[in-house]
Amino acid sequence: MLFAALAFFWACLGEIDVVATATGKVVASGKSKTIQPSEVAVVKAIHVYDGEQVKVGDVLIELDASVTGADVRRLNSDLMAAKVDSTRAGAMLEAIQNHKEPGSLQGKINDAGPVQQLAAERWLQGQYFELKSALYQAEAEIDQRTAEIASANINVGTLQKTLPVSRRLAEDYKTLLEQQYVPRHAYLEKELALLDLERELALQRGRVNELKAAKKEAEGRWVGILAQTRRAMLDLQQQSEQKVASLTQEVSKAEQRDHLMRLTAPVDGMVQQLAVHTIGGVVTAAQPLMVVVPTDRPVEVEAMLENEVISVSNDAIEDEKRGLLYSVRVRLFSDFVTVKGKDISLVSGMSVSSNVKTDHRRIIDYLLSPLERHIAESMMEY
Repeated sequence: MLFAALAFFWACLGEIDVVATATGKVVASGKSKTIQPSEVAVVKAIHVYDGEQVKVGDVLIELDASVTGADVRRLNSDLMAAKVDSTRAGAMLEAIQNHKEPGSLQGKINDAGPVQQLAAERWLQGQYFELKSALYQAEAEIDQRTAEIASANINVGTLQKTLPVSRRLAEDYKTLLEQQYVPRHAYLEKELALLDLERELALQRGRVNELKAAKKEAEGRWVGILAQTRRAMLDLQQQSEQKVASLTQEVSKAEQRDHLMRLTAPVDGMVQQLAVHTIGGVVTAAQPLMVVVPTDRPVEVEAMLENEVISVSNDAIEDEKRGLLYSVRVRLFSDFVTVKGKDISLVSGMSVSSNVKTDHRRIIDYLLSPLERHIAESMMEY
């Protein structure tokens, strides 16, 4: 009797926990990093496997970068050519302004190799000598016209001095003819000589004007050659600088695209859910290839808790086979369990069973609950 009394007393005072068992699996925490490609590409190399520990910056997967690498090289080549053109144009403009042969381009073209610098210097020298040759031809014509003008002016001066004498001689012969001291044909010869002299003077004056016009044309051609070359170099410099600015951005984008062909670890952690295993396989843009779980983040358990649902809350999840469930996330205090003295790491995807404490009840309630339920059902019938 004493034992029965003690047992009844213990059943009335003792309490036990009400536990709901939720089955689920270990999942990565919200800080896990999903590795995805930025575009469609072919897998070139896979450097990791599921469960491997990686450091930040480690290469995880290499995608075929032949196309992106070719774009980077092509754009860099175009960028270098634009820089060379800009430098050549600037050196040519400086040579025109200083009226002296351009100097060496060594050190003026950043990142240019010796071959490119030598080719640029040869082009610059050739362009400058071509300009000088055209200017020399114009200057030679100017000098020639100047000499011809001087010679024609001398002839004009001589004729101007001779003309009064010839005119006076013709007038004297006319007087002698009137006095019948000379024959008429003698007078006519002097008059004809005067006319020839006047005509020659007019021709020489006209030639001086023609030579002056030719000289002015040659001078204009000299100025035009210089102005045309300067304008061409200014246009080349402006266009090259615009291309440099545009290509610099294009190179930056191409290098970023090429860099994205090597998928690296964003954090220290463990590789999980590796979805690609075939070299040469094709991956699509934004396709999840793996998850890197940070080593400094806690492991979580995602479980589904069954329940008798009175009303469906916003947190309820409908399962096709198991009905309405509640999703439970449990943060673990440790990311490993000890089995036979050996620590086993908990990784994403492992099955797990979680016991969730939902309430506590007295032991006597468990014994009386069938009677209470029977009484409640009987009362409902009435």
